[in-house]
Amino acid sequence: MHSIISKVSYLKGLVDGLKIDKNTNDGKVIIEIVDVLKSIAEEIENISEDQKDMRAYIDCMNKDLADLQDNLYDDDYEAYKDEGENFTEIQCPNCNDTVYVDKDILERRKELTCPNCHNNIYIKDDDVKDEV
Repeated sequence: MHSIISKVSYLKGLVDGLKIDKNTNDGKVIIEIVDVLKSIAEEIENISEDQKDMRAYIDCMNKDLADLQDNLYDDDYEAYKDEGENFTEIQCPNCNDTVYVDKDILERRKELTCPNCHNNIYIKDDDVKDEV
């Protein structure tokens, strides 16, 4: 008796073996309790099967997403590795995250938004480090 359904079936067999009179109040209650337990057990079994299916589906999606991220980031790296000389490293004073900014943007702007904390970064000449 491993599953809930088998336990409820065993309980139903015991109740049937007792030859409970279904016409008495006590008999009606006991029979109804066993029927409700059977319905609950079946619903739990259905939910459990759905959860197993969903777990397998999520694992598959997770693998697909990881593959997609690997491909996307590899492509980005290949596309920009030769352009690395055109980027400058700036440290956000709010979250201390390192931000890489195109030098052309720095020539036109003195304020940026940090992609990590979304606060403004005010650019001073001493904030800009050498080329990446």
